[in-house]
Amino acid sequence: MSRFAEYREKALTEKIYAHIDRDFYLTGETLWFKLYAADGCLHRPLDISKVAYVELLGTDGEPVLQAKILMEEGRGHGSLFLPASLATGNYRFRAYTHWMKNFPPGFFYHQVISIVNPFLVPDQRTEKKESDLRVWFFPEGGHLVNGLESKIAFRITDHTGRGVNRPGAILDGKGDTIASILPQRFGLGHFVMTPYTGVRYRVVLASTGAANRHSFPEVQEAGYVMRLEETTERLSVSVRTSGVGDGPLFLFAHSRNIVAVAKVGRPEGNRVVFHLNKRDVPEGICHITLFNEQLQPVCERLYFKHPDRKLGIDLQISQKTPGPRKKVSVSLATSVPANLSMAVFRLDSLTPRYGKEIYPYLWLTSDLAGVVESPEYYFGDTAAMVRSQMDNLMLTHGWRRFDWEAIRNQTPAFPFLPETREHIVTAVVKEDGQPRRSVFVHLGSPGKIVRAYGAWTNAEGEARFEIKDFYGPRRIIVEGAGESAGSFDITIADPFYRDPDEKSAPPLLIRETMKNDLQMRSIAMQVQDIYYYEEYGTRVQIPAVDSTAFYGEADATYFLDDYTRFPLMEEVMREYVPGVFVRKRKDGFHFVVVDEANRGVLAGDPMVLLDGVPITDVDDIMKIDPLRVRKLEVVKRPYHLGQAAFSGIVSYTTYQGDLGGLELNPRSISLDYEGLQMKRIFHQPRYDQEEISQRMPDQRFLLHWEPDIATGANDRHQVAFFTSDVPGQYVIVVQGLSEDGRAGTATTVFTVAPPVNE
Repeated sequence: MSRFAEYREKALTEKIYAHIDRDFYLTGETLWFKLYAADGCLHRPLDISKVAYVELLGTDGEPVLQAKILMEEGRGHGSLFLPASLATGNYRFRAYTHWMKNFPPGFFYHQVISIVNPFLVPDQRTEKKESDLRVWFFPEGGHLVNGLESKIAFRITDHTGRGVNRPGAILDGKGDTIASILPQRFGLGHFVMTPYTGVRYRVVLASTGAANRHSFPEVQEAGYVMRLEETTERLSVSVRTSGVGDGPLFLFAHSRNIVAVAKVGRPEGNRVVFHLNKRDVPEGICHITLFNEQLQPVCERLYFKHPDRKLGIDLQISQKTPGPRKKVSVSLATSVPANLSMAVFRLDSLTPRYGKEIYPYLWLTSDLAGVVESPEYYFGDTAAMVRSQMDNLMLTHGWRRFDWEAIRNQTPAFPFLPETREHIVTAVVKEDGQPRRSVFVHLGSPGKIVRAYGAWTNAEGEARFEIKDFYGPRRIIVEGAGESAGSFDITIADPFYRDPDEKSAPPLLIRETMKNDLQMRSIAMQVQDIYYYEEYGTRVQIPAVDSTAFYGEADATYFLDDYTRFPLMEEVMREYVPGVFVRKRKDGFHFVVVDEANRGVLAGDPMVLLDGVPITDVDDIMKIDPLRVRKLEVVKRPYHLGQAAFSGIVSYTTYQGDLGGLELNPRSISLDYEGLQMKRIFHQPRYDQEEISQRMPDQRFLLHWEPDIATGANDRHQVAFFTSDVPGQYVIVVQGLSEDGRAGTATTVFTVAPPVNE
C-alpha cells in the first residue's frame, strides 16, 4: 500500500473532456470545442497544464488537423475549420496534455466526428456481413481454471466495433451445449460454467454458422478464480484456488488512485472470502486486485458504484416557438458555482442526438480504455437491469492501466513534463547519430517583441524551452553553441503524440434518408461561406501579451532615427553607443559592454540579439543595413539565460521584425512552427441593431456557441441569440463543471416556426 501511495503522489491523473458543438459536419464548416481539465481523483478543475493538444485523426489514425490550445484555470476553447481537402468519413477528435502522454493513449479524450464533403464522391462502403461478427470473452478475475466454476462476460461486435445482440452457445467437444450466450444490450452479457482442460470448446452464434471463428479462452491447470457478489450493504469477493498452495492472499481495492480497502486472508479448503463495506468503496470505478504471497497480481476485476454528486443546471428559455430572426433569451442557474459551455443547433437526420455528456465521461468512459457505447444509458436508471448491464461492462474491460511490477520494484519514469507555465519546445541535439549532452542551445523567434531562450541538453540530447506568449504561425531559429556546433544535428521534437493508437473510428454510412438534409445543409454552408466567411470567418481575438523584452528594461536605449544615419553598423556602434566598445580581432568583431555598476567593463562576450534571435557571430551584425534597424538596447550587467551567463546584452530590433535580411548562420536551423491557437470569434448576427441588413440571407444551422459561462451560487446568467431563416427543431445543450468537481448537462428543445406570409 505504501508503494501504491508513493506512485499515486508522482503519477498525477489528469483528465480532459471536450464539449464539441455537434458531431456531424460538412467541409467548409467550423468545429467549435470547449476543453475541461480535471484531476482524476475528485474531478475538480485542474490548473496544471497550460496547453492542451487537439487533433482530428483520419481513418488511418494519422492527424489531418492539429491545434495547441491555451488552458487557463483548467479550461480552454478553440475551433477547427474543416477544409475541402477532407474526404467524407468518420474522424476521431482527440485531446490530451503533455503530461497525459506519459500514460496510454486510450485514456486521452476521444470522440467520433462525422464529416461529409459534398464536393467529393465518398468511398463505397460495404454493409456488414454475418461472418464479420466477433465474440470476445472475459473471465471474471482474468483466468479460467480447471474444475473451478467461473463467471464469464462476453461482448459481440460487428466489423465496426459496435455491439450486436446475437444469441449463441458454447459447445464442448461432443457438440453438447455447455452454456448459452444471451446478450442483454450492446452485445454484452455473461454466463456461468465450469471449464476443464483437454476440452476443445466451440462458439456458435445463431444464423452465422461460423463456429470456428470465435476463440474461447485458454483453461489453466492451476490458478485463482474470483467471484464478486453484491448486497445492499456490502460486497463479497470469494476466491477459489487450485494447485497453488494455501499461502496468504491480499485483496487491494482502489478508485481513481484513492485507496479504499486492503485486506489479507488465507484460503481454507481452497476458498477464502473477503467482505467489503460498500460505504468504504469510493464512487465510480473501483479496481479490485488480488495478490498472492509473493505480491504478484493474480486476479483483477472492476466494480462500479454509482456517484451521487451531479451538477444541477436549471435551463429556461423565453419562448418555445420563435419565428425566423427572432431573439431567444436563455436563463441559466446552477446548484453551485460552475463554468459552463453552451451550443444551440438544428436537429435533423444528420444530427439526431446531443453528443457526449461530461458526467458519464468523467465517472465512466475516462477510466476505461476500451469502447463504451451510449455511456449515458448507464446513468439514466438504477434499475436491476441497468446495474446488471453495468457489471457486464466492468467485466468486459479486463485488466487495467496499472503496471504493478513497475509500481512494486522501481520509481516510475515520466519523460513528458507538465507544461505548468508555457508551451515547451524541445530541441534534440545529436552528433554522429548519438545524443549530445551538456550542449548549450539558443532559441529565438524573429519579431518585434524580444524573446530569447537558452537551455542545456540532458542525457537524451534534449534542450527544453518554455516559450512565452507564442501564438499563431511563427518562425523559430535554433542554434547550438560551442566550437563543434557545426557538426550538430538539431531537430525540433513533435509535441503531439506520435505512437500508434489502437482506437479507430467506424466507417460512415450515408443513408438514403439523409439525402434531403445533406442537400439542405450543403446549400446553407455555401451561402454562409459566400456572404459571411471573408468578413467574419477569419476574425480572431488578439491575445494580450507582455511587450516587455525578456530582460526587462534595458540600461540604455537608442532609437536610431534620433541620430544622424551612418551607412555602416560599425560607425553606428562607435559613434552613438558609448556603453559598448567595438573590438576587431583576428577572428572578427567583438563587443565589450561597460559594467555600469562597477564603472569598468564586463569580462567576456555579451549576448547579441537581432529581433530576439541570438547571433553568435558579431560579424553578421556588422553586415546589416542600419537603415533597417529601429532601436538598439544595451543591458550593462551580467545576465543569466537559463544556466548560461553572459556579459551583458546588446539587442537590435528592426522595423519589420524580420532580421533585416540577414542570412542565417548555416549551423542554425530555421523552421515554421505553429504556436498556440488564436481564438476565432464566433459570428452571430443581432437583428435588434439597425446596421444588420435584413436582405442578407441567414442559413445558420448552429445558432449559438458560447464556451465560457460563469454562474454564481445565487444568481441567474442570461444568454441571448437570434434564430436564422432555417425553420425546424433546435436543441440547446449546456455542459459544465463546478469547483468542487460536480459535472452536469442540461438540454431543452425549441422549434423555429416557418415565416408567416404577410
